[in-house]
Amino acid sequence: MIILKRYKVTDMRKFKRFMFLTVLLFSMISFTSILTYKAYSKDIQRFDYVSVQQGDTLWSIAKHYSSGKDIREVIYEISKLNNIHNRPIRPGDLIKIPLN
Repeated sequence: MIILKRYKVTDMRKFKRFMFLTVLLFSMISFTSILTYKAYSKDIQRFDYVSVQQGDTLWSIAKHYSSGKDIREVIYEISKLNNIHNRPIRPGDLIKIPLN
């Protein structure tokens, strides 16, 4: 009890209450800052929208947006995002392309 001797605590109940509230406040601040950091550290998904032209295929669109990734993975992401797994794309369709 070095603190007690140094500061000459006279009322032990007030001292314990003060210590409890201090630890509680510190814990709440730490917890809130950790949660806030996790919430704002996530990447925000970005998209581009493409209007399908005559002669366009998912392969040609994915090849344009692949940027070094496997084209088959890009095609899968596009078809999953736009729910076009078993249907062809047609001229005039608007397709959402993930950029991240």
